[in-house]
Amino acid sequence: MDTPIRKRSPLDLPELLDHIFSFLSDHTITHTVILVCQHWLQIAQHRVMKELVWQSSTPARDKDRLLSWLGRVDRLCYHAHSERDDPYADSKLWDALAERSRQHRFLDWEQQRANFTRRQQQQQQWQKGDEEPDTDEGTSELPLKELRIQGYIRLSNLKPVFPAVAHLTSLEIHTMAAGVLSMQDVLENCPLLQRICVQSATTTAHYLQGPWFSPVRINPRTGLARKRAPLSLRSVILKNVIVPQLCLETLIPITPHLSELVLVVETFVNRYGSAITSITNDDDDTLATDGPTRIRQLVKLHHPHLRSFYFLPPHTDLTTDMLQDWIRDSPQSKLDWTIEGSQLTTPIVAYLVKIPNFITTLHISGACSTLHDYLCASPHLLHLKAPLTAMPIDAFDIHHRWTQGRLHTTTIEAMIQNQQRNPHRPRFWACRRLQTLHLAFSPVVGTPLFSRLIFGYIARICPRLRDLEVHGSEHLLQDPEAWMVGGRHYGRLCLTLDGGLCLLSKLNDLERLVVGSTDHNVINIDENSGSGGDGSGGKVDFDWMISAGHSAARRRARQAWINKTEGRGCWATRLLDEEADDEKRLLNYQRALSMNGIAAVIHQENEGEDVEVLGKELQNLGLLKDVKQVLEEMDGKEEEGYKCWPQMIRLSIYQEDTFGQNPEAEFKRLLASIDS
Repeated sequence: MDTPIRKRSPLDLPELLDHIFSFLSDHTITHTVILVCQHWLQIAQHRVMKELVWQSSTPARDKDRLLSWLGRVDRLCYHAHSERDDPYADSKLWDALAERSRQHRFLDWEQQRANFTRRQQQQQQWQKGDEEPDTDEGTSELPLKELRIQGYIRLSNLKPVFPAVAHLTSLEIHTMAAGVLSMQDVLENCPLLQRICVQSATTTAHYLQGPWFSPVRINPRTGLARKRAPLSLRSVILKNVIVPQLCLETLIPITPHLSELVLVVETFVNRYGSAITSITNDDDDTLATDGPTRIRQLVKLHHPHLRSFYFLPPHTDLTTDMLQDWIRDSPQSKLDWTIEGSQLTTPIVAYLVKIPNFITTLHISGACSTLHDYLCASPHLLHLKAPLTAMPIDAFDIHHRWTQGRLHTTTIEAMIQNQQRNPHRPRFWACRRLQTLHLAFSPVVGTPLFSRLIFGYIARICPRLRDLEVHGSEHLLQDPEAWMVGGRHYGRLCLTLDGGLCLLSKLNDLERLVVGSTDHNVINIDENSGSGGDGSGGKVDFDWMISAGHSAARRRARQAWINKTEGRGCWATRLLDEEADDEKRLLNYQRALSMNGIAAVIHQENEGEDVEVLGKELQNLGLLKDVKQVLEEMDGKEEEGYKCWPQMIRLSIYQEDTFGQNPEAEFKRLLASIDS
């Protein structure tokens, strides 16, 4: 009997499958896609990113061990802990990368394409049963694909790095020390680059020195000169930079594959490096200040279908007319936005909500006082990165527990305005499908209540989060001494058990978590709380994060700490005090509403299932009782196979670099920092 011939599926096309895989996360590729079948493994194998984190402060013996792994990684994350650390101190690293690059046989795109075609033909023969595919590419060490540089590093010191990473496809530079970067060193030495992101994290901008590239290119094999081919760049993100205007105008036409262009420009300079501040038309001296208009025209001409575009000329206020022009010229870009926080004014928020509001990705640089209002009216938002926003804690304190029921003038005004718009409806974020959230909070004395409000609100409002960064006010300040007010940690998040970090255990899809971003060896402990230690070395505070923390013994230790009735910071006494304080809070709140003529928020039967469910879930928001319930729920699950955050890849808690590591390694680091 003949075997029926299987109908060919579109998923049999390697090009289509590879395009689909490009939308998936590293975790999905590594833990799901490559396990489906041999066909998917062959196509997705180049997307399996092996990562190595290299810190300049790492002891020399550990660096030698890391060097032995270097040949098997695709992504290198480099962090310099101080301005004294520079790439010359890690010359072994760059020498090893340079040797890998020289040994690799694929020196240009043409050869890569030919090799890809050969692999496809082998795969088709293997599918027909003719022969096994040849998986030997002629080298056991593939070149580095991605490089991420963070920390206190001088840009001029990066000059010897770029020749050593000639096969990069992605480069991110996010440094604390502003300086001068030669873009020609980057673009000439890394011709395969598809994504570049340069950002200054300080108040001083990076100067991207020109020229950015030469009009001809030298073939590395023959030494012959040829006309420059179009660049491979697909994403260009330049934030807090000083840019030669002519270089930018030259870049736009020779990047035909560009889909993302984000320009947060501090200053434009002419060919001599002088700032362009006045309207002139001297061809020999400066460019006219209508250059920003010319840049927009070039983008419109060469890239009318950009997925993401942002460019606002320096010292210019954003208007609704500008927004209309952007959306009309590049309708796709209305899904992915970058905006300076100060430009997200009340009229702009009203316009974005009205157009209609289909924005799915939003990047905000700087403080933004209207962000909470926008999020309450943006149900389609999936990704929000606003690490310097300074979100007020009042936005999360829906029961006014932080102020013990007393209402500030600004709170009263906001409640009156909200009641006029949506009577009897509490103001929750509408973006409940959010997958990415990076946020910092305005300066407040860091207490367990402060942290419980933040962690509890995020865990209930955004249950689908995959990438979460939460920072206290230390992330907004340059001077570490400014964190201390009256001898207490000013704005740092409380990480003891009663601080409610465990509330984030409800986020089952979480792959990356960053809490705080600055090294310190003292976990923020409120004077009335006490650590979960009492000789345990802080294990009770953090061991719920790892599998070993859910053994019967560790669960008993955790419950014993929660249920103890004597000693410093015992929960039994605090829970009773909390109940009495909450009754006082309710009386103060009702009195404040009555005095200001504000109707209390009462849940209506027909107001919708989402608000009703949220109201119940957030009933204990900010209370120690909320933490106790989550811990009891967690410890009530089966011991065998239970894992908090089953998808977690990177965890970083108050480290200067935010690359992160697996939960077990981060747990060991936390215990060591407490004991030291």
